[in-house]
Amino acid sequence: MEVTIGKTTSALKFNFKALFNANRDFSNTDDKGNNLGDGATNLFTRILMGDTSVIVDIIKVAGNVGKASEDDVFAAVDEITEDGEKIDETLNELKDELKNSGFFKKSIITQKENIEEALPNLKKRIQTEKVEQQVAAVERILKLLNENL
Repeated sequence: MEVTIGKTTSALKFNFKALFNANRDFSNTDDKGNNLGDGATNLFTRILMGDTSVIVDIIKVAGNVGKASEDDVFAAVDEITEDGEKIDETLNELKDELKNSGFFKKSIITQKENIEEALPNLKKRIQTEKVEQQVAAVERILKLLNENL
């Protein structure tokens, strides 16, 4: 997929640099502030949930945007989605790009396996409404990952 930022057109690259940027910028952190390295999975999950703002974030990690303004990035989103007419097609293409990248696929599958391993322990915790909501959210994410990998 190619994007035009300002006057420069370049291909989005889903290489190690993009994975590093995704994990640095979009990962969750634990209670001690440690990066959990799940940024790639978070971006992939957002695509699966139809979060259109993920397009901006993916352009930022996989595109050669440098110090482009937000307006330039927003214009690129307008262009690749044909002013919103092809949002679903764009999200599907981005999903395929992540699945076809060895770096992203390995990271996402590893995270999915970690979620599968952690879910039983989460279910065993004292059941409060908050924990039940967390379990439901984790189960939904796991279902989406299993259906789309």
